[in-house]
Amino acid sequence: MTDIHEKDEPHHEPHSSLAERLRFLRTHSGLTISALAGRTSYSRSSWERYLNGKSLPPRTAITEFAAVVGVAPHPLLRLRTEEGHRGPAAHRSPGETPPRGSPAPGREPAGDRPVPGDAGTDPSRNSEESQPTAPDEKSAPGHGNQTRTTLVSAVLVFVALVTGIMIGGWFFGGNEPAGQDRRSAGAEPGCTEYECRDKDSQRLGCHIGAWTAAATWSGRTYIELRYSPRCRAAWARITDAEVGDTARVEGPKGVHNQRSVTYENDTYSPMVEAAYPAAARACGVVRGKEVCTPQGGSSPLPPALTDEREPARKAAPTESGTETGTETGTEKGAGTSG
Repeated sequence: MTDIHEKDEPHHEPHSSLAERLRFLRTHSGLTISALAGRTSYSRSSWERYLNGKSLPPRTAITEFAAVVGVAPHPLLRLRTEEGHRGPAAHRSPGETPPRGSPAPGREPAGDRPVPGDAGTDPSRNSEESQPTAPDEKSAPGHGNQTRTTLVSAVLVFVALVTGIMIGGWFFGGNEPAGQDRRSAGAEPGCTEYECRDKDSQRLGCHIGAWTAAATWSGRTYIELRYSPRCRAAWARITDAEVGDTARVEGPKGVHNQRSVTYENDTYSPMVEAAYPAAARACGVVRGKEVCTPQGGSSPLPPALTDEREPARKAAPTESGTETGTETGTEKGAGTSG
């Protein structure tokens, strides 16, 4: 298999801040801030702050950003570490001044200091007011009974509410354990890079936010390279295949993984580590013939999916073997190395 090399960062003049470097790369890639938010785990408002230099992005945001624009993350992470050591002043854009009313460095904000009693207020009076008062001996005889009745009523309402929730969950919640295979987009993935090798993307949550970085056809079988910016890992997926056909992913330094169709007509391989999409490619052995995609690109092909159990469904190519908008892969006899 041909060695897969890292993409160099686009040529640009040296910049003085991480924010300027991120803005340059985003502009060079042609991505809008909304598109950047859609392909990472961070919102549009967060990226606006990072790109404007108002806050320092976390390391995971930088690695996902590098994967999306297709560059190596190490120079950006190094610059992030340098700015982190310089403190908050390095996070503001040139010429930006601290907000009016912010406390001077080293001084405690007034709102955080203990405030003495108001002028003219008797401390002993405050102490007396803070202590509970004894029950009024002249209160009506039924006052205690009324309080107990109110407490009992509140407890009964609470018990009825909890019972209703439990019964509703039993009827409508199904037999699936709560939280099983329902990881939210903001949850931490189960692995990153080398930890993901040989693992299943669905089980570790790497399928969340994954997208197709390269694709090709072998007859009516669709072959995809799936990439996860969150996990920095890739895997192969084949759709409309036959039992015995194989999906294989090839990563850096000869690392590869594969899985064959055992029933139905779809499958996906275990993962390999991939710091960015260009570090991997997908191959399919379909009816004895091997077809491979190009190396992964920095832009998704079909719309991103969130569940590997719902493969992309696309129209098969025409008899001439072409289809608008798809990339043609390399074909070779099964058993030959890439």
